[in-house]
Amino acid sequence: MNGKKMLAIAVTAASVLFFTASMSYAASGASLFANESCVGCHTINGAGGSVGPDLSHEGSKRSLAWIKKQITDPSSHFAPGSMDGSSPAIMPATKMSNADLNALASYIKSLK
Repeated sequence: MNGKKMLAIAVTAASVLFFTASMSYAASGASLFANESCVGCHTINGAGGSVGPDLSHEGSKRSLAWIKKQITDPSSHFAPGSMDGSSPAIMPATKMSNADLNALASYIKSLK
């Protein structure tokens, strides 16, 4: 096998592993979304609460880094006391392990 073919196989394998890990994060993130009480305030595809913004398409609007920051420090993106500059911010900062944060944020990022 020549070097180019081996490199192509290695790149393909790495891509498959990355995609599989991303899908795994998103799947466990959906469970976290339900178990961390996010669903009590936020709607996804018509299911959930109505206090917070609908997150059904949030992944197409925000970066993964932005989503992680929003989960851990909601007041960092909006004026103090508001989520959009006009309504009261009531989302609490969420403390969780890095693995759970990555999983939850990856799930939300997958929502397009």
